[in-house]
Amino acid sequence: MTALSEGNIKAVKKFLLKQNRGASSVTKTSRTVLLMDATGSMSSLLSAAKETVCTMFERASDILKEEMLPSDAFQMQIAIYRNYNSRENKILQASSWETKASNLRSFMNTISPEGGWGPEAIEIGLWHAVKESEMQNSISQIILIGDAPANTQQDVRQKRESFGEAYWEKTRFSKPTYCRYELQKLKEKNIPVHSFYLTDYAKDDFEKIARETRGRCEHLDIHSADGAESLTDFVTEEILRSAAGDHGDTVVELYRTKYVRKTYAF
Repeated sequence: MTALSEGNIKAVKKFLLKQNRGASSVTKTSRTVLLMDATGSMSSLLSAAKETVCTMFERASDILKEEMLPSDAFQMQIAIYRNYNSRENKILQASSWETKASNLRSFMNTISPEGGWGPEAIEIGLWHAVKESEMQNSISQIILIGDAPANTQQDVRQKRESFGEAYWEKTRFSKPTYCRYELQKLKEKNIPVHSFYLTDYAKDDFEKIARETRGRCEHLDIHSADGAESLTDFVTEEILRSAAGDHGDTVVELYRTKYVRKTYAF
């Protein structure tokens, strides 16, 4: 009534929208795989992820509550990839699926930047995401962050020779895989990959990955003064867009109005 008497039409419309909204379109939990490069050059990203994961969850829950949507409508798993000069236990590491940010932060505290070899093993990270999508609950989306393109088929064959096929055959990575194979599987399942590249070196590949899966692609300047905040915004927006179902764009707009600094360009 105060908004009406003051002529605040925007607030009135928002109130009426909430009061007249039908049953929520959110019928299942949104599940996001946050897939990050954890090779030697990625210390700034990993540090920022440790600092911001709790903020991501807090802001996403806050916005969902404000829109009268289930605040626990999302889960996240963090997975990191490296390259074939890392052993099986280090080329891919993944957390459990979590609804509590503190558990993901604890996982990130066990991760340190190491390894790396030019184009990196994005195909291993996507392979993992495909495996997760084959579980009963599947996954909703992947958020990929890195500073190097994916290995080519030739890269995979040559780099696996570092430890030798006799080594890899005894691991869960016994059969080589390639980025385009895993992308095709994700496309068939309509699972988008939102790609955020840190360097121009990765730009073309990340744009292609996002385009092929109908995902979003942006540059993330993690080394800037606002790097951690940008990371928070990128990830939280895509969590909200997925978790809010048909209301995704509206909820993201609310998030930007409430949290995103005016100096950011989207």
